[in-house]
Formats: sequence, C-alpha cells, structure tokens
Amino acid sequence: MKIIHTSDWHLGAKLHERDMGDDHRRFLDFLRALAADERPDALIVAGDIFDTRQPPPSAQRLYYDFLADVAREGVCPAVVAIAGNHDSAQLLSAADRALGRLGVHVVARADAPAPSQVVALRGGDGACSLAIAAVPFANDATLANLARAFGAEECGDMPLQRRISSGFRLHCRAVLDAAKAAARGVPVVAVAHCTLAGARLSDARSERGRQTGGLDARDAAAFAGADYVALGHLHVPQCVGGDGCVRYSGSPLAMSFAEAGQRKSVCIVEAGARSGGAVAVREVAVPEFTPLRVVAGSQRGILDELAALASSAASPVLVALKVTEGEGEMSAFAAAARAVAQGGKVEILPIEDARERETGGADAMRQAATLDELSPLDVAMLRLEEERLAPEEAAAYRAMLEEVVGEVRLQTS
Repeated sequence: MKIIHTSDWHLGAKLHERDMGDDHRRFLDFLRALAADERPDALIVAGDIFDTRQPPPSAQRLYYDFLADVAREGVCPAVVAIAGNHDSAQLLSAADRALGRLGVHVVARADAPAPSQVVALRGGDGACSLAIAAVPFANDATLANLARAFGAEECGDMPLQRRISSGFRLHCRAVLDAAKAAARGVPVVAVAHCTLAGARLSDARSERGRQTGGLDARDAAAFAGADYVALGHLHVPQCVGGDGCVRYSGSPLAMSFAEAGQRKSVCIVEAGARSGGAVAVREVAVPEFTPLRVVAGSQRGILDELAALASSAASPVLVALKVTEGEGEMSAFAAAARAVAQGGKVEILPIEDARERETGGADAMRQAATLDELSPLDVAMLRLEEERLAPEEAAAYRAMLEEVVGEVRLQTS
C-alpha cells in the first residue's frame, strides 16, 4: 500500500490581495509528476481544497482539470478528498457522480452516516486492499449533535466543550470501526481535518477558524487502531505526539508571511499488505515557487537589505517589510522602499510598523497598516474585534464575513 498525503491546498487564496493562482498551478503540476514517479494506490487531500466556500471559477478549474489529468494519465487509481473548514460541503459534493467515474472519492458531510465516510479501495481481484476512514471537518454544533446522536446517556448534563469532544471521539470511532469492518485485515488509513492536542500552530491569519485557548484541540486517541492518520488543517508539516504515523502534511504553499522560509512538503506513506505492520513515511519537499521573505529592523537597515535583495534576485520574490526599531515616518519610508524595489524582481506586499507602543490589539494593527495594506477581511475583523464578542459568536460572524468576501471575489473574478 502506498499513498501520497497532502492537505490545505487553499486553491483561490490570495496573499495580501496578490493572486496565487500561478503558484497553485505549478504545485499541481509538481504533484501530478510526483504521482507519475511514485505510482501510489491513492492520493489523499485532507481538507481545505479551496480557500473559501465560494471559490472563484479559476480555482475550480484548477481543481477539476487536475483530477481529470490524473485520471487520464493513469498515474493514480484513486483520489480521496475530504472537506475542510474553508470548504463548502455542498460545492464539493455537487460533482460526486461524475468524479466517481474518475476514481475520485469526496467525503464532505461530517454528519453523514459513518459507513458512507469509508472508502474501500479494491485490487484487481476485487478484494479490499486499503480502507480509508474519511472524517471531514465538523464545527462545534455538528459535533455536539453527533454526541447526542450516539447516546443520550453519554451527554446528559455534560458541559458543552466535553460534549463537543465526546461527539468527535464517538464519531471518529464509528467511522474507524466501519473502515475496519470493510478492511478485513488490510491497512486502515484515517483522514481528518482538525487540530490535535500537542500540535504546533502557524498563525491566526493563515489558519483561520481556530478557537482561543486551544478549546478546539482534539485527542489523537480518537484515531487509535488506524495504521496511519493523514491530517489537515495545520500548515506546519509535523508528526503529533512523537508518533510518526500521525501526521500533518502541512500546506504546500506558504499562506502568510508567518510561514516565510518554512519547508513545505507532502508525505509518501508505504505499508504492507496487512494491518498492524510497519509503516514507512517519507517527506518530499515542495519547491518554493515564489519565495517569501520578511525584512525587519530599522528603516535604514531595511532599505539597505531591500536594495541588496533587489539587485541579486534572479526570479520574483515577495517581501514583507517590518519596522521594529528606530525613528521615521511610515509614509515616506513606504515610498522610499517602493522606489528601491522598482524595476527589480522584488514585490513589496505588507509594510508594517511594529515598533513598540502603549496601545495594543486592534489599535496597534490600525497604526501598523494603511487600508491598502489590509485585505477586506482584515478590515471587517478589526470592526468585529471592537464588539468584544464571546469566542463562539466571533467565530460564527467570521464565517459569515468570509462567505461575504468570497461572494464579492466571485463576482469580481
């Protein structure tokens, strides 16, 4: 059994309003070539295929063209994808029947019956050769309802957060049990889009939808019995709790400047013909198609470093400037920085004044950026922050704001 484990493609994403479509296309070309070399039994996409619930047509074309190319070229007999917190279950499910003819299995609804979240891949003899327990992202309300569905006695007067955790654990167990029944002794792979306790996060901008205080962190024990756990949601490639078979593949592209210089990869996973045997995992580096760099320090120091970078860069580089010390007015500095970069391969995106101030939070963000350096969602979130809502309310409003911004992008693309 061999699989390629990927996640968090975020097709349609923009970096400070800069379109990332070309980098996404180059990544999918890389992935198709990798599949041609490795000849896996399955390619797994562990959620967040798209960046918004209403991705632009260009992002949808990338997705469907890639799946069609993989099927036509015969480089991988099966693709298994689940919905992440950025994805629309309705959109992903719309082409179920057509994609099924291409060997693409999409599991998008977290509240679907457990057996329907199992993908049994079959060999030439018709017997199951690999069973995949696919668990899409589920919000807190869905998980609380799942806890009730699995048994009123377990819920009772249980506090909400415990009920949510219980719903996650019971649902994962039900899907894994169904996968094991289908597997009949062959390897079982669990696929999920969630935050596991003990995992390393990236940042709030690129990993949206997390609650504060780690309340949304789940217990890896929910996947006990799987031969390999293919995770999505967190962008840092990592294994969890020291277990090399419980892994986040990470995002293939840097989704914010907090991920600048971060090594991106996909995982090649190999196991024997029977469950319980040794599992080998290789990380394959994803090329950095358009490098991201953060230049920080005093205004003078940044201008000097920027000039050196502009004169030496042979291919496009995206740069964030961060003033952390010294004096100087920001608008004049921004004009000088753009003049230094003009005509070269360096493209300046955010320019931030990060020098220490008395104020913090939203006030600091307002002082650190002008409107042309903030995305529409950033501006909306600044306004939302002023309301000082409870975390659950803020998360709900954020989801609505993301949907509105997605609709605007769709109309203007």
